[in-house]
Amino acid sequence: MTSEDLFEQRRTTGFTLWELLCVIFIASLLMAVLIPSFQQVREEAWKICCLNNLREMVYAAHQYAHLNNGKLPPAYVRDFTTRTTVTWESFLWGSNFQQRVQQCPVFKGASMWKGDVFTGYNYNSSYLGGTTLIRKGVKLSHSTESAKLLDIKNPAECAMFGDGEYESGANKFMRSPFAGPLDADASLALGGTQGFRHRGCTNVGFADGHCESLRKRYTSTEAYGTPAKGCGFLSEDNRLYDLE
Repeated sequence: MTSEDLFEQRRTTGFTLWELLCVIFIASLLMAVLIPSFQQVREEAWKICCLNNLREMVYAAHQYAHLNNGKLPPAYVRDFTTRTTVTWESFLWGSNFQQRVQQCPVFKGASMWKGDVFTGYNYNSSYLGGTTLIRKGVKLSHSTESAKLLDIKNPAECAMFGDGEYESGANKFMRSPFAGPLDADASLALGGTQGFRHRGCTNVGFADGHCESLRKRYTSTEAYGTPAKGCGFLSEDNRLYDLE
């Protein structure tokens, strides 16, 4: 075989520049189509993981109530003498801290307090979780009592836990848009909003144990100001927060 024959064989069996460019172009198109699809699948997986976290938290709250005469966990216990504050997560899990469950897989903002490992979720503190205030070992009179499970007349429409978020990052205490019986002040509402961070939806765990992803974001409140971008309330009034 002559050198001319070898050259001809290479020329006829190899890719031309035009063919190579076509392959690159098609591959680019496929990547442009597939990458958003992969991202959507990943975000959907995160949303499902978040819903499962909330479901576990509601179950843990029910377990706590069964061991405490039907009463739900407090939002927090604050001891002014020792200057310590214990929040609802500690009562929910006891010594068996569930750090994974307490982390929303999508939330990347700041924690509510420096060094706090629990970020991303809040607890209905307008109607469900009361506050215990202690000084020198004595419970103060302006403490509030947590609700009992039996107080909730429509558990399927009473939010217990959700995707907590406000302007400064995470918040632990879910607040209704209008002051509830456990709210010390109506101004707390804007610090207890929900984050609509799952592709425009927010996840909620209800008192009956079911969890939902809600898209409608409400911003009306009696507090001065408006919720931060991407944050809001679950209903236009207190319907999805109260005991009715």
